[in-house]
Amino acid sequence: MHLHHLTVQAFGPFARTETVDFDALAGNGLFLLRGDTGAGKTSVLDAVCFALYGTVPGIRPTHRLRSDHAPAATRTVVTLDFSCAGRRLRVTRTPKQERPSTRAKTGIATDEATVQLQRHTRSTDGQDHQWDPICANSQDAAREIEAALGLNKEQFCQVVLLPQGDFAKFLRSDAKDRAGLLRRLFGTDRFQELQAWLTTRSKEARKKLDEALTEIRQLAERIDQETRTLRPQDGETPTRPASDDPSALRSWTQQLLALSHEARAAAQVDAVRSDDEHGEAKSHHEKAADLAGRQSRYRDARDRRTALDEEAAGHSRLREELDRGRSAQAVRPLLQGLDRAAAALEEARAGEHQARTLLAPEHQPEDLHRLSAHLERRHAERGRIEGLLPDEQLHTKLGIQLEDLVTKEQQARADLDDAEKWLAAWPTEESRHTSAVDAMNRAADSIAHLEQTVRDATTRHEAALLRDSLAVGLTAAADERTARTTEALQAKQEWLDLRERRLDGMAGELAAQLGSGLPCAVCGSTEHPAPARPRADQPTREDESKARTLHERTGQALTKADREHAELAEQHAMAIGAAGTTPAAELATTLERARTAHKEACDTTAGLPAALEELARLRSEHDARTRLHQEARDLLTECQARSRTLAQQRAGLTRTLDDARAGHSSLPARLADLTRTAEHLDHAIATAQATADAEARHHDALSAADQAAHSAGFTSLDEAAGALRTPALLQQWADKFEQWGKEDVIVTSILTDHRLVEASLQPAADPAAAAHAVQQAEARLKETAGATRQAAARVTALTELAADIETRLACLEPLQQSHRLADRLAAIASANSAANTRSMELEAYVLAARLEEIAAAANTRLQNMTSERYLLVHSDEKEAGRRGRLKGGLGLRVLDTWTGTNRETSTLSGGETFTASLALALGLADVVTQEASGRPLGTLFIDEGFGTLDEQNLQDVMDVLDQLRAGNRTVGIVSHVPELSRRIPSQLNVRKHRDGSTLRPLTGADL
Repeated sequence: MHLHHLTVQAFGPFARTETVDFDALAGNGLFLLRGDTGAGKTSVLDAVCFALYGTVPGIRPTHRLRSDHAPAATRTVVTLDFSCAGRRLRVTRTPKQERPSTRAKTGIATDEATVQLQRHTRSTDGQDHQWDPICANSQDAAREIEAALGLNKEQFCQVVLLPQGDFAKFLRSDAKDRAGLLRRLFGTDRFQELQAWLTTRSKEARKKLDEALTEIRQLAERIDQETRTLRPQDGETPTRPASDDPSALRSWTQQLLALSHEARAAAQVDAVRSDDEHGEAKSHHEKAADLAGRQSRYRDARDRRTALDEEAAGHSRLREELDRGRSAQAVRPLLQGLDRAAAALEEARAGEHQARTLLAPEHQPEDLHRLSAHLERRHAERGRIEGLLPDEQLHTKLGIQLEDLVTKEQQARADLDDAEKWLAAWPTEESRHTSAVDAMNRAADSIAHLEQTVRDATTRHEAALLRDSLAVGLTAAADERTARTTEALQAKQEWLDLRERRLDGMAGELAAQLGSGLPCAVCGSTEHPAPARPRADQPTREDESKARTLHERTGQALTKADREHAELAEQHAMAIGAAGTTPAAELATTLERARTAHKEACDTTAGLPAALEELARLRSEHDARTRLHQEARDLLTECQARSRTLAQQRAGLTRTLDDARAGHSSLPARLADLTRTAEHLDHAIATAQATADAEARHHDALSAADQAAHSAGFTSLDEAAGALRTPALLQQWADKFEQWGKEDVIVTSILTDHRLVEASLQPAADPAAAAHAVQQAEARLKETAGATRQAAARVTALTELAADIETRLACLEPLQQSHRLADRLAAIASANSAANTRSMELEAYVLAARLEEIAAAANTRLQNMTSERYLLVHSDEKEAGRRGRLKGGLGLRVLDTWTGTNRETSTLSGGETFTASLALALGLADVVTQEASGRPLGTLFIDEGFGTLDEQNLQDVMDVLDQLRAGNRTVGIVSHVPELSRRIPSQLNVRKHRDGSTLRPLTGADL
């Protein structure tokens, strides 16, 4: 992968549109991304990662990628042009962004995140170039980019953007953290899943085996239960063997099945014998029961005959009562009517008495005529009272109006007192607020003068600080110029001395170039009889060239030192002119006093708008209070006059209404009392009339009943009533006479039956003994039948259970073999078996192999960086005190070839740690790239860490980075180390400003 161009807008610290031309920076294969701390060097790498994957390294949210310096309406956009896998692509991304709405003045609109992926194409003649769209969907773009790069985001950040401090963390991390990173980079989850699958497979096989053994055990228990009642004729029931012994189980099952067949045959023989015995006992019981029945019927008939004869003695008296009761039935309706009339008369008299108790005591004994007269007088009084109801309503209304006037009078008096109190305090309050506003106005007028004083004091103080700082720098520049002068003179002298020595020994140098038959460069002769010999310390052309280069370099350094000293001297003189010779501390005190005075004036002036507003409010309130005072006085006078008028009118109505109420609380109460009295009188009149009507009806009913009794043959009404019986009783007596006749006929026929007479002459039968014999035979029959069924069911059940257990036993051996194999593989993969000689889990073994490859790849560069001193050594020992899941295999140690010691990586110094970490990161990048896609990485970034190296180590590291440039690879270094600025001519400078950072490429001329 090669990066070509990057464009960012409103991204991170970059408020405006900034462009990076990686093609121009990568001319030498090595470039430096430099700038002050916090300027945004790492943000350039964040922009590359965001363009490719839509997120930045780490867990920062994408909505915080937007620049805080950019205008709210400016869209955050990142565009990256890169080539990979034979294609040149361009991706443009915008994160989700909130901005002011263009429709609503105060609303907020949200722009969703977008992505556009394009491919660079050219025409067949190679003249026209264009960008063709590939996709505009985030998921499609992610698939295309990841397929082209062959790396996911984490792999890309680890092998392309070597992040600040992260590769040192990998060097010193423990096995657990190192395993987490390697697992994510190499995707070894599949080995962990395989290990988990093997464990699960072992558990499933164990479960299936346990289930099979459980089923066999349950079947054996069922067989055992079925044969618990089996009693062999000779010997004992065979003992149940273990469930995992198929042959013993088969033998045991067959033995029990054979015994069950024998028991079923014996039970069938007993059942036939019991059935014959039961038939004989049943026949004997039937004969005994028939004889006992005939003897019992004859005895019962003889006893019933005696009872019927005794019952016939009282029939004559009962028949006489039956005849009188039937004659009295004609009088029953009239007697019932007489009873109803008497009950109605009694009820009417009770109702009249109840109604009269509601009347006044003097009216209770009066007759109907007097009660009617009283009722008429009550109706007349009601009419008069109803005519006075409007006057009572007016009386109530006047009372409410008087109460309202009293309330208004009290409120008016309170408002009047409040207004008078406020107006009395007004002059003092107005004077106080006016004085405060005048003081604030004076403070506001002095602010401009105080601001100018602060600016002047600030300028002088800053100039003084610059003056003192430049004085120190000027002294250092003078020292630097003196040192550079000494170096330049020494270098020039050495160059001149070396040149003079070379000229002195030039004959020897020329003679060294002579050869047999070759012409001399001075005389042209091909013969050289006595060539000069070079001196032992003869300088060469290269020595002179190096000395001259050193002389020119020290001369340039001297010129630069002179220029810097002159610039500092000029700046120092300007600072003295601006600040004078007053000490900076004294100017700082003057500035602080000016700022304090300005702040006090600003604080005082800050309350001026509120004070003015309060004064205006108080004056408005004064006007309102004055107006309220007059309105309260007028309202008080009006309420007092109207109260007197309404009180006089209400007093006249009170006298009239008191007479009409007659002691009641109100006219409606008086009307209610009159209505209640009238209702009571009306009710008493109605009940008295009902009583008179009931007395007439009772007299008529009595006469009709007496006449009917004489017609029925009774001498009086009381005699007819005494003979009266209920129809049910009369019907009962008639049924009794009819039933006696029927029973007499039946009993006579039974006593003359010759079969029953013959049975009565025989000895008494004993059916109970015969029944007991039948019960014993039935019990024996049931017992043998149950034993037969039980034996047959046992044979059937054992036959089915034997077949089931045979099926389970046939499947048991394959399950045992499967479990042994799965358990062995799972134990090896989980490092729980002695067969795993390394005691490493499967994933740990794979990660350890990857770590060995990474260490081998890192050592090829680490040896060059450390002058063949250090090597990274992979260790498969477990960490002390840890019981991690991986069980060792991911340790890293450092071998010091100078001392032959093998030690922890934490013992390395800061510079050595950086060197080892960088080599490890580069080796990790090589292995991950080869594992992921095998595509070469054309661009590589290394973020910080060079400040920990000494000059020699820095040179060794730079040599290794020079080797990285081989194969058309570009290496970008992110650092602010000054030495790198001098060593790497191709640079991208990140400058921070108050309104956002900027990007500017630097060339050798700019340095």
